Amino acid sequence: MDYYALVGDMKQSRKAKNRSGLQELLLETLGEVNVKFSEFIVADLMVNAGDSFQGILHATAPILAICDRIRFSLIGQCDIRLGLGFGQIQTRIDRKQSILADGPAFWEARKALDIVNELDYYDTHSIHLSIAAGQHHLWVQTLVNQVLVGQDLVVAKWKNTQLTLARQYLVHHGYGKISQTMLAKELGLTVQQVNTTIQAMGFLAYLDMKRNTEQTLIQVLGGSTT
Repeated sequence: MDYYALVGDMKQSRKAKNRSGLQELLLETLGEVNVKFSEFIVADLMVNAGDSFQGILHATAPILAICDRIRFSLIGQCDIRLGLGFGQIQTRIDRKQSILADGPAFWEARKALDIVNELDYYDTHSIHLSIAAGQHHLWVQTLVNQVLVGQDLVVAKWKNTQLTLARQYLVHHGYGKISQTMLAKELGLTVQQVNTTIQAMGFLAYLDMKRNTEQTLIQVLGGSTT
């Protein structure tokens, strides 16, 4: 059976003035993800060394929404780099100890994280997908990674209120559709302010592209788990 292995770290967190606070926020975020997406979690997302973390997820998981939830929970305080690997797990899987697991999925995830670090596109690259050799869907890897690079470039241009809006939306609502009235109430802004911000940042296009890309992953890779 094939799974997603997710590995990540906090970029330059050792230089942060409040590193312990960042670590606590990361632990809290991973705990929330483990609860909210429990039906898709195979082995809990957990810190494995310093500021790094990892976990195992089902092939049908809303993997991009999960990655965005982690990333945007800390955005503005620390950048997150993520490596996604898709393939088999060759060791016994313990739900509470993902750090004990290994296999092609993790090898690909670590390779993907290395690519994020090496090919940073002027410090904008945050996530990469790598599919284990022998899979029949390697075309998805190329397509998805091009989409992710483009979306990272979009996010890199967001500032202040735009990042605040994105964080509120993606952390609490994922890629779901909510009214601008509700979002305005949550942010303490007027509907006009929210509408202007959403248009300026191209947020609806961002959501549509992420939603459609994620559905492609679920349909293609989610059907290759046997």
